[in-house]
Amino acid sequence: MTQKISPEGFRKASGRWATGVSIVTTVDTDGEPFGLTMNSVTSLSLDPPLYIVNVDNGSDTLAPLLNSGSFCINVLAEGQQELSNRFAKKGDNKFDGVDYSAGATDAPQLGGALMSIDCRVNAVHDGGDHKIVVGEVVQIVTVDSDSTAKPLLFYGGGYASLAD
Repeated sequence: MTQKISPEGFRKASGRWATGVSIVTTVDTDGEPFGLTMNSVTSLSLDPPLYIVNVDNGSDTLAPLLNSGSFCINVLAEGQQELSNRFAKKGDNKFDGVDYSAGATDAPQLGGALMSIDCRVNAVHDGGDHKIVVGEVVQIVTVDSDSTAKPLLFYGGGYASLAD
């Protein structure tokens, strides 16, 4: 007999998987920035270089991302929890007072991020209550490799730190 997995049980179990935290950004056709906090990001292919982002069908960022055909994965650094929390909520003014510049795809690259990965949409697939968006990498910007910055991590329903 197959056990029915509840959304709550699935979320709790998935929380046992430590992930990095990113903010995926894009712009609409008028150049207005959009973004959302996401840990559902993964590399897919080396040749060509591809990443996958999984965007909730109800996200206000999904339509601009699909219409623009591009996005940027901004990998957050430890200490950027406030920024992560801001972009985790729906609503306007997410970018007010936020340091960013346009990347190679015009999607915002956030200041202080460990890495910004600009992508052009390569494919979109249905994935339950999400869209699976495959992006081909067109530019990667990283902080100085000698930096002591650490990634912002998420585990068990909260932020976590790397052990020193």
